[in-house]
Amino acid sequence: MNNNLQLVGMIENIHLLRKLFIRRVSGNSPLNHSQVAMLRIISQFENCTQSLVAEKLGVTAAAVATSAKRLQQEGLISRTVDEDNQRCKRLALTDMGRNAIREHLAAFQEYDELIFRDLSEDDKALLESLLGKVVCRMQELEGINENFQNSLEMTCALRKLIENGKGD
Repeated sequence: MNNNLQLVGMIENIHLLRKLFIRRVSGNSPLNHSQVAMLRIISQFENCTQSLVAEKLGVTAAAVATSAKRLQQEGLISRTVDEDNQRCKRLALTDMGRNAIREHLAAFQEYDELIFRDLSEDDKALLESLLGKVVCRMQELEGINENFQNSLEMTCALRKLIENGKGD
């Protein structure tokens, strides 16, 4: 079998296995995927504006406003009017929101630790380096010249490209 085909198959299987895990965890979580992403952004940029969240997630301000209203009603975030700009809303996690995102992320951390427990630190460093090269080459081939600060930022940007029909 073509070695590249075998490697691509393994990468696709990793992706599908991760999706199965996400589906299983999501079934036990009160949070959906978009809420988790939004809460992660708010936790990184505490007391941030709705427009910053929209920018980081690559969605419209209206979409963030709708989700923020829902998250506020569920008691996960607070929305306050900016003192300097009355039209601007600032978002912060409530204790309930912090606990919800902490529990959700803990499940992922535990799973990831189980996945990589048989790899040495050298193995992990090599895997990270190799996958980094693959990601960089794929970005280059797709014409994506942006340097992302972290994987969440890249994930949001890629989802936006796919949703806008550029990934078909």
